[in-house]
Amino acid sequence: MKPKLIREAGRALTKASPTILTCVGAIGVVATAVLAVKATPKALEMARADSRKNHDGDPYAATKLEMVKSCWKCYVPAAITGTVTVVCIFSANTLNRKQQASLASAYALVSHQYNDYKRKVKELYGAKAHKKIVESFVAEKVDKDHIISAQGIMGNSSLAFEDAVEEERLFYDSFSGRYFTSTISKVLQAEYHLNRNFVLNGGEIPLNHFYDLLGIDDIAEGDAIGWAINDEMCWIDFDHSRAILEDGLECYIIDMVYTPGTVDEYLD
Repeated sequence: MKPKLIREAGRALTKASPTILTCVGAIGVVATAVLAVKATPKALEMARADSRKNHDGDPYAATKLEMVKSCWKCYVPAAITGTVTVVCIFSANTLNRKQQASLASAYALVSHQYNDYKRKVKELYGAKAHKKIVESFVAEKVDKDHIISAQGIMGNSSLAFEDAVEEERLFYDSFSGRYFTSTISKVLQAEYHLNRNFVLNGGEIPLNHFYDLLGIDDIAEGDAIGWAINDEMCWIDFDHSRAILEDGLECYIIDMVYTPGTVDEYLD
């Protein structure tokens, strides 16, 4: 049991060694400065004493070389600490590079294995099966029965047609950096109702309201940021584009022309 613990402790120490060396280097910088400051009064006193001895009592007559010869010993602790600090900083950098090289090698291996797996899936089950697998990993699931509507004067308002069958597509929200599956109709409805509610709610709307309309999860800061009407903006514009991902998947990108911010930012 003990050898196993020793090995695990050794691995943990090796993994943390760049951080440890960086911390030691930071402490060393401070310690070097402190030691140098503390040594200066004593060094000046020794230099002046030697100057009096060698220059007929004049404490300031010593040359720079003579001053160095008189007081260099005072700065030995600071010099040693400074040297150790430099060694720690360079060692931490070297270890970081080694770890980065190891990570790059591991990534290359995983990437190679993934490419082999992808090729084999396509060979055995076809490109459509591979496409479905990738979509299931990257796309956030949207509630299929999610209905986009908004409260109006005469009741709820919705642009959806009952039992309308539409093709689901892969979308990417550039602001939150998330993929999700939905239909073009539902995305356009969400954008319309966001602007409708933007006006009906007095010109203020949080970002999470848009994600609620899309039927995807809220984000942590989505209630604190959003849009507010000012002289320059009274409508939230969206820009759409189409892209082909590395795996051949077609993706529709949603860009917010007016990036959400805090209400105070828009009212300033």
